[in-house]
Amino acid sequence: MCKKEQNPNETALLQKTVDGLKKELEKVKNVVYAAKEVLNLEEAALFLGISKSSLYKMTHNQVIPYFKPNNKMVYFEKTELLKWLRQNPVASQTQISEEAKAIMRNLAGKD
Repeated sequence: MCKKEQNPNETALLQKTVDGLKKELEKVKNVVYAAKEVLNLEEAALFLGISKSSLYKMTHNQVIPYFKPNNKMVYFEKTELLKWLRQNPVASQTQISEEAKAIMRNLAGKD
């Protein structure tokens, strides 16, 4: 097979096309990923924004809810991961200030 040299314009056009296809593929992957209810270890690590090894340690120490059918692969339910993430909320300064004001109003009203 004879290799034909491409001119710089053809190379740039091909690169632009490949980059466009990569972006479109990423969009499709995100749609499929968003629709999934059950995630494998790699997907759950991406979802949580942590490394796979950190997530594996968390499962080993039973820190995070997971499923292990047939004692093989580890799976995570997205809703359970969200519940786990939200279990220790930290109030913002505004929320703390509003709560303090409400307490002060209640105390003033009881006098």
